[in-house]
Formats: sequence, C-alpha cells, structure tokens
Amino acid sequence: MTRRLPAREFLWWSLRAHWALALGLLALFTDAARWALLLAAFAWVAGVAMDRADTPRIALSRLGSPIVALFLAAAAADFLFGSRDLLASLSLLVLGVQSVKFLLPKGSRDGWQLCAVALLEFLAAAAGTFAPAFALFAFLFFVASAGAMGALHDQEAEEAGRPSGGYAVPARAAAGVLLAAGVGGFLASAVLFAVIPRLEFRQILERFGRARGVVGFSDTITLREVTGIKSDRRVVARVEFPELRPGLLPANLYLRGAVYSRYEDGVWSRGGATPLPVQRVGFTHFVGDDAVPDSTADITLEAADNPALFIYGHPTLIEGAFAPLLSDGEGNFSLARSGHPTLRYRVRFAADLPPRSRTGRRAETEDLAFPKGYEDVRVLAREIAGATGTDDERAERIMRFFMSGFRYTLSDPASSIREFLFRKRAGYCEHYAAGLSLLLRGAGIPSRVAAGYLGGEWNGVGKYLIVRQSDAHAWVEAWLDGRWVTLDATPPSGDSSPFRTRTGTIGLCVDWLRQRWDKYVVNYSMRMQADAVKEGVRAVRRTGAAFRFRGWGGIGGAARRATGWALLAAPALYLLYRLLRKRRNSAENGSPPGLPPLPGPYARLVRRLDRNRFRRHPGETLEEALTAAAGSRPDLSGDAVRFLGLYHRDRFGPGPLPPEAREEAFRLADRLRRGISS
Repeated sequence: MTRRLPAREFLWWSLRAHWALALGLLALFTDAARWALLLAAFAWVAGVAMDRADTPRIALSRLGSPIVALFLAAAAADFLFGSRDLLASLSLLVLGVQSVKFLLPKGSRDGWQLCAVALLEFLAAAAGTFAPAFALFAFLFFVASAGAMGALHDQEAEEAGRPSGGYAVPARAAAGVLLAAGVGGFLASAVLFAVIPRLEFRQILERFGRARGVVGFSDTITLREVTGIKSDRRVVARVEFPELRPGLLPANLYLRGAVYSRYEDGVWSRGGATPLPVQRVGFTHFVGDDAVPDSTADITLEAADNPALFIYGHPTLIEGAFAPLLSDGEGNFSLARSGHPTLRYRVRFAADLPPRSRTGRRAETEDLAFPKGYEDVRVLAREIAGATGTDDERAERIMRFFMSGFRYTLSDPASSIREFLFRKRAGYCEHYAAGLSLLLRGAGIPSRVAAGYLGGEWNGVGKYLIVRQSDAHAWVEAWLDGRWVTLDATPPSGDSSPFRTRTGTIGLCVDWLRQRWDKYVVNYSMRMQADAVKEGVRAVRRTGAAFRFRGWGGIGGAARRATGWALLAAPALYLLYRLLRKRRNSAENGSPPGLPPLPGPYARLVRRLDRNRFRRHPGETLEEALTAAAGSRPDLSGDAVRFLGLYHRDRFGPGPLPPEAREEAFRLADRLRRGISS
C-alpha cells in the first residue's frame, strides 16, 4: 500500500519552512544584524511550539503593538544615531515585526503577511549577493512557497466554513506537486534573471551599504604602499583578451591604476590637474588621441573602496555602463564616486606607441620637477646618464645602473630613496620605481611613478587572466620620443617570488565557473545581449546558406510547393484532431447528448476506470464501472456510494449542486481515482 500523509500536516510545515528559509537567506547573504536574526529565529521556534499546542497567547496579543512600536523606535535610532545605514535599519524593523508575528496566533491574513515579509527578505538577499550558491537556496525557497500557498488557501477555506481539504494524499504525490511547483518557479525566475540585462540596481543599494573590498590605490604612494598589499591573495580582476597583438603575453602586461608625478618628503602624489569628464556617446568613452588600438581587454573589476579605473597600455576607447568617466589628462581614470561594486568594461588600447620625433620635450611640468634637497641624486643621475646621446640612450644607461649591485628584498629594505641609491641598494618595487624616476628627472627626462598590477595567473580552462592583490607592482613611465614608455628596473622574481599564486586545476575550474556566472548573469549587459542576438542571426544565416548550398536549390519547384502547403496545413490538421478527440472523449466518458462534458475530476475518474479495465465497453455507465471497482476494493465502497449520490444529483438533478456539495463530489472523485490506482 502507498504510504499516506495528512495534507494539512504537510502544508502546515511547508508554510513554516517557507518563513525559516527567508531568515536563512538573510543570515547567509546579507549583513543584517545577527542579534536581530537570532531573535527572529527564537521567535520562529517559540511560535511553532505554541502553534502546535494551540496556546491562546492573550497577553502576547495585547503586547504586540507596543513591541512593534519599540522596534520602530530602535530602527529610527539606529538610522539617525547608530549605523546610519538605511538598509540595516529597515532590516531591523522588518525582523522585529516578523518576530512579533511569529509569536502571536496566526490567521490566514497573518500568514499572507508573513509570506510577504519572507518575499521581501528573499529579494533583499538576491539584491545583496551574486554567489552561485544562492541558486540552491532559491530553489528550496520556491518549493516551500508552493506549500505555503496551499496551506494558506486551506486555512482560508476553513475560516470561511468551507471544506478545508483535510483528507490524506500519497506522500509521493504531495512531494511531487511541491517539487514540480518549485522547479517551475525556479526555472521561470532563472530564465528572466538570465535574459534580462542588469540595470545596476545593486550599485544603488551599494550606496547605502558598508565598504566592500579594497581594490586600487589612494592618491598617494609611499615606499611600503604597494608591497604592503602583496600578501593579500584576493582577486582584483579577471581579464579576457578578445584581441591581443601578436607577440604580447598577458603575463607581461601592466594593468595601471594610478600615476604619480609629484614627489615630496618620500611621498609620491598625483598631479594637480582637475579630473574632467571625457567625451562619450552612450556607454563608449573616447579617452585616446591619435593612438591606433591593436588589442582589446574585457576587464571584470571587483568591488573597490576608491574610484580608480584600471587600464592597459595607451587606451583609446573604454566601453562600460558608468558615467561620467573622469580623466586628469595625465593617465589617471576614475569614476565620479569614491567606490563601486563589481564592474565589467572593455578597453581598446595600443600596447606601445611609435616614436613621434616632431613632438617637443615636455617642459615646466610636474613630471620633470626635481625635489629640493636631492642634489646628490641629481649629480649621480648626470654621472650615470652622461651628457651625450639621445634620451633613449641616456635612459638605457640609467636602467643598466640597477642591473648590478642592487638586490630585491622584503626583509631588509632601505629606509629611504637616498639610502637605497647610495648605500644599502636593497629594497622592493617602490624603491626601484622611485629611484629610477628621480634619476631620470635628474638627467632631464620627464618621468612618473605608475602603480597597478603586473601580469597575473593565466586560467587555461577559461582563457582569461586572474589578477590578485599579490600581483601589485610599481614601475616608471618615461617621456621618450614624444610618448610615454614603460620602464621597470625591478629585477624579475619569477617562480621564486613568495607572492606567486599557484592554483590547481580544480581551483581554476571553480574560478572559471565563478567568472562565467559574473559575466553572463550578474553583469549581463544590453551590449552583450545585442552581441548574442547578432551572433545567433549570423549562425542562422550560415546554417541557411549551408543548407541551400547542399541541395535545397536542387529540389524541384513542385516539391518545394508541396512542402510549403504541408507547413500551412499542419496547424489546421492539429486543431481538427483536437476537436475530434474532445468529442470522442466526451462520448466515451458517458456524457449523454445534450449534457455538457464531464468536469475534470469526473473525467479523470472515468479514464482511470478505463485504464484499469473496470469498464468492459464504452456504453457502460459510470455507476456500473465504479460498482465493479468497489467490489474488488471493499474499502472504497462507502466513498463510492456517497460519490454516486452526489454525482447523479449534479449531472441529472433539477438544479446545480451547492458549492460545498460539488467540492465534496470532486474530492471524492479524486480519492476514488487514487484508490483505484494504488
């Protein structure tokens, strides 16, 4: 025999599970106050216990409104004097109201209100996360939602005095219905989530949220600014290269975040130029001059606490859903606000610029200014660079100066640039970059310190570059032959670097799944959607062209016309088939002429009798077939007698059955149908 489960019991627990899952989503995927979540969880447990015991809770009902007022005051105080976080204060209020509702007696109206709160919590969790693990919890939430709606409809019927459907159903059938409803809801929401481009609502929410990760660099840089973050292995960016100039290797590219042209008292800072919005059309920002781009990078930049936008080489176009994009004209690009969530944008750039001999030397600029008190450095620069030769040759001599006698060290670095150049000659990338830049300026060559990331780890599974904080680096850009040229005096550390990240195959596969999720779901844009549609149209055209080439054109005109007529006639034939089948089913179900077709529960019972061979011929009545079935199943006799009485009154009586009686007839028909099949 099939095990049966009371439907009311099953739905009752589904409703409570629905509320509990919403709390779990808040706890796992948001920054809601943990004490408020614990309070709501305790209230849920206590409410379940009191609901099961049917405790009156008169005193609690009287205290409900004052407690809600206290939570309202607490939320207002938190927003005005505490966290000043709007989302955190609202979540505190919602959790307080929810806790009170959990503890009080609950009618169907209260149940619907708690379900509305659970939906709000689900949406808050969805807006606050992009973790793929959220999909599992979303699926469970949809499954529980189906049971919750069934429980509330059942409770509404009971409160209205109608039959509440408290009969038993097979446990497999109940679980199957919930599973099908959950799968349907999850797939529908997943399709909508995947095909609708993101409208950056999360960026608006981020403005109310707390600070996220640290990506990029501040307005100043010291001797420990860059190396200090190299011990952090967090991912900064993932970069794909749809186009890359032959000969370039992603591991050798410099991802620049900021340039510093002013030096004073051991601190490098940005120039004094005011950042201004760059020219744009739609989401395309025109940031280059006469450079000819030879490469393209699609950069997914993780959340940042500062507005720096990272770029490669000499950019000409930056495509991204952000505006305005600011530039100071000295190589720094930034967003208008101080921080941002995850960004995805495309950079078209030239890796190198050709010499421009007609361009004059930069004069009276900050990248040529020499700091006071460093005359010994200027003298050293002139000795190394010499007075003859081009700027390229003199810069090459200065670069060779760092190739002997200097060492890269993290444990015993020089405490200043002067000590690094004259005595200790030991340091890390900031020492080399600052020393090289000062020597170039001492030789009359404009230069500036650049900071960002060098290379990264290549993910061969997804064909993209993983850039981490441990790839942070500082180097120099020098003005040679009318263009900025990258110079790096820091000796390569290679595989011996303590910061080198080695991710196994499994880790790379997991990171690839994360990258695809971020690209095609979280940051799915209108441009990507348009590109996908264009690619689909091109694929259809290629398929059609191949089909025509292979022989469609060789098919005779008569065959093509016959195929066209067949395609036109197919829908009409299908509709005719459905009409004839409906009439045949009506005749086989025993509906006499002049009567409407059997209602769904009656028709399903007749079909089950046919499949179980209790109707020996199509003309046999429902009463005869059901009597034969009840003869083999004595436990169904009582239900069969009661059903046949209601059935005859419904089909052949002088008037329609009252709604309560008709619902009972339908319920008995379903029960008999399931009993016959078990």
